[in-house]
Amino acid sequence: KNLYLILSNLSYLIIVVLVYYKELKLDLKIYKKNFKEIFIKYLPVYVLGVVLMGVTNTIISGFTNMNISSNESSVREYIKLLPIYMSFSTVIYAPIVEEITFRKIIKNIVDNKYLFVIVSGVMFGMVHLNINPSINDYLMIIPYIVMGLDFAYIYSKTDTIFSTIGFHMLHNLILLIIQFIGG
Repeated sequence: KNLYLILSNLSYLIIVVLVYYKELKLDLKIYKKNFKEIFIKYLPVYVLGVVLMGVTNTIISGFTNMNISSNESSVREYIKLLPIYMSFSTVIYAPIVEEITFRKIIKNIVDNKYLFVIVSGVMFGMVHLNINPSINDYLMIIPYIVMGLDFAYIYSKTDTIFSTIGFHMLHNLILLIIQFIGG
């Protein structure tokens, strides 16, 4: 199952990269040239997003008696069942595909910088809803929206999708390590 799932994700990933190859190549060139500056300047922005995500999650948990979203619960179950696939999916596949989808594509469609950040953040949050969500699940996407707004802001400032792919990979890697260590 791990191999089948990884291969199917890789197929889609290859298609997405081929469609946006020229833009991604240019973005990568910008990212490589400015990596250190981008990382130093936007690491605090990323950390602020993580803190705000945690704060909103804590506040919502207090009202709903839900510690984690249904999406997060599903991810944790899949990590137990398919650790190899989920490691690939959460750290490599999801950051690349989600950032291209919710940042690059939306930025190409939405011309206004502020509207782009809002639309991108909200759509990023909405995709983290499970099928048949409860009222509480809708509240629990607010932390995802916060992170989506954060990533969109970083992308709007750096103008290279690899800045947000990098921070998204870092974010998911940290959460995956915590999940493996903490069970």
